[in-house]
Amino acid sequence: MSRLVGSLAALLLFVQPLGSSPAVHPLLPWHKAVLDAGGKLLAWHHPERNLGYDHVLRLGWNFLERRVPVDRQTGRKVYLTYAVFDGPTGQGRYWQHNPAFLNASLVDSLVAWYPYSGDRQAIAVVREMLDYHLANGTTPATWQWPLVPFATSCGGDRRYGRCLADAPRRFYGGTEPDKVGLLGLGYALFYELTGERRYLRAAMHAGDALAAHVRPGDDRRTPWPFRVNARTGGVIGGAQYGGAVAGPIRLLDELVRLRVGRTAKYERARAIAWRWLLRYPLNPRSTAWNRWSGFYEDVPYNPSSVNQASPTITAHYLLTRESPASIDPDWEQHARGLVSWVRSSLGRGPFFGAWAIDEQAASGRPGCCSPTGLGSDTSRWAAMNALLYALTADARAREDAFRSLNYATYFTRSDGRITCCGVRGSNPYWFSDGYGDYLRSFNWAMAAIPDLAPWHQDHLLGSTSIVQRVSYARRRVAYRTFDLRSAEVLHLSYAPTHVFAGGRPLPLASAADAEGYVVRPLPNGDFVVRIRHLSARHIRVEGT
Repeated sequence: MSRLVGSLAALLLFVQPLGSSPAVHPLLPWHKAVLDAGGKLLAWHHPERNLGYDHVLRLGWNFLERRVPVDRQTGRKVYLTYAVFDGPTGQGRYWQHNPAFLNASLVDSLVAWYPYSGDRQAIAVVREMLDYHLANGTTPATWQWPLVPFATSCGGDRRYGRCLADAPRRFYGGTEPDKVGLLGLGYALFYELTGERRYLRAAMHAGDALAAHVRPGDDRRTPWPFRVNARTGGVIGGAQYGGAVAGPIRLLDELVRLRVGRTAKYERARAIAWRWLLRYPLNPRSTAWNRWSGFYEDVPYNPSSVNQASPTITAHYLLTRESPASIDPDWEQHARGLVSWVRSSLGRGPFFGAWAIDEQAASGRPGCCSPTGLGSDTSRWAAMNALLYALTADARAREDAFRSLNYATYFTRSDGRITCCGVRGSNPYWFSDGYGDYLRSFNWAMAAIPDLAPWHQDHLLGSTSIVQRVSYARRRVAYRTFDLRSAEVLHLSYAPTHVFAGGRPLPLASAADAEGYVVRPLPNGDFVVRIRHLSARHIRVEGT
């Protein structure tokens, strides 16, 4: 790794001047392409100090916290009732809102961003979204899918539950089980961040409904239908197959880990769903191999259409387990296959050595949604490569992660507006594609490859536990984790002299899997610090 960082530093000495470089793509005109001496793409903002990802994160979160206006019709922030905003005015547009996926992905982004930044205003933004969803987007307790989140609403509606594809727009009651799982997990993680049990109860309700409705599935039916009438339990539009099944699995795993609710039922449902993934879409001998169909709420059901969201969410599940081999002996083969399939099926480019990833495609139809690919899909695919590199030391995966993350930065404008897919005639600014499902990938990647973090700054990059509180001072970082047992990775401008866990000094360890801390110097004078603690939540890192 040190050799790779040294090589990057050398390349950056020969960055081409902005004026001599073309745009990275004609539909991404806001920044000239910044290239290294080999003609390969770098991030557009000060790549010589690794500031590109940090800058995009700060622009994006600042926009959400300070620049989203109140909707003129509802008197609420635009992101509560619209999926898309108008560039010049910030007001909402588009016929459908996708609050469940937006809110779920923003929780992921938040719990990665807050430890890195200490930005508590971001917590307030996401709390507003979750509280609004609980109050205005939860199914009645008497329904067949009770007390679970609606996936959609009509654009501008104050209450969620309408405008799901394959149903009349005014039909009230449709939802998507994979979004129930994704937002249910978001509720669980927000509980772990705040300690407020109402979010845990919402997560348990989602888990209860998923456990009650799970089925074995086959090559024509996923463990849960893609779209359901939450009132009656019926399937909407014949959508028996589809969705990101790994989303509900993550929720069920987390509820079992927390030892709350109906754990035996959660374990059973999780086992059924995971067995289906291994037996069908991950199995080359199945007729459903790589049939990653159904995810987007505004697209009519088409089981022959494929997308990149479901396979990358599945890869994320595999690559973030404490021991991937314990749930899948073939985890590496499967993870590599998922990442490779996404690039071969939906890749665009390469652009100066960087692959872009588009959203979806159906046989005989042009791909969706842009020749540039999407910033969110590209950055998520890049983050999966970063996670793969962290576990396997695959240099190709690292290069793909680095170049595609660099490419993804070009979707962010200097004023904090982030486009889904470059310049286009309508609806370029989506809250999910531009913020929730985009920002998290940069934090995930820096936690997986700490050398990508900003030079000469101090950041808690990642933890196996939710970080509830963090504070930064000169040569001091202090934080509190939800779990007593967890592991963290930090990028620091100084070498720590002491690390305390619950007031007790941790030893300098000889291996990363032992209790204590490991320090790795970087060629630029910074340090990567890995900490493992087994019986304390309060950690303090000090240097001189």
